[in-house]
Amino acid sequence: MSKESKRQILRHTIQLLFLLSSLAFFAGLIFFALPYTIHNICPYAIVCFGLSKNILIQYLGNPFALTIAFSFLILVLTIFCGRLFCSYFCPLGTMQEIIYALFGKKRRSRKQIPLYLERLFASVKYMVLIITILLSLVGGNYIFIRLCPVYALSLLPNITILGLIVALLIIVAGIFQERFWCRFLCPYAALMNLFQYLGKLVHFPYLKIYRNLERCNDCEICSLSCPMNINITEEEYVQNPNCILCFRCMDKCPKPETLKVQREK
Repeated sequence: MSKESKRQILRHTIQLLFLLSSLAFFAGLIFFALPYTIHNICPYAIVCFGLSKNILIQYLGNPFALTIAFSFLILVLTIFCGRLFCSYFCPLGTMQEIIYALFGKKRRSRKQIPLYLERLFASVKYMVLIITILLSLVGGNYIFIRLCPVYALSLLPNITILGLIVALLIIVAGIFQERFWCRFLCPYAALMNLFQYLGKLVHFPYLKIYRNLERCNDCEICSLSCPMNINITEEEYVQNPNCILCFRCMDKCPKPETLKVQREK
């Protein structure tokens, strides 16, 4: 078994553990009426609940305080490790992978949208981020919460109609485009990307996919297998902040040692 295959097994194992833990938490919320909400474990609570007035007074000793601190820790680690959180720990990301594996791959061909449209649609998540920040600052964060697919699913069987519609649309879109939510709509992904840009400004070297130009024959199998629709053969190092370091490109590459993960020199 290759090193890349072992890395994929490790990633899927970690994904499964975090997904099962999240589902167990969901079950507790639904069937045992636990005195918590899904936001107790959602990293985006740092925006939904972390930007309102009198934050120190409001959240000192509050259960959300731990989640907000954890969310900020993820953002700081993103500066050095990129978006590893998305490919290893995020339960919604794992669910999207499962949905696409069960239904999307059954289609005859795996068609990605053109890269110029990918960049255009990917900018939507930054708009969602800005809107949710503004809503949180004026006390209107409940508006986004009603649309959030994670929160909507956690309300089963008392899910709202609007939340159900949004969740179903994201699920259906995920059949045709892998990780649809991560690529185009997730505001926390946009926030992580901004922290990556911050790291670049201060020249922090962080983990990237490196392509050995001498070994690569530009077959583009790596790009075709990328769940985030990134053109990996475009540069020596993958500079796209949407890279989630799932290492699938390394696993699919027919020439061993052509793609590696390392800090850019």
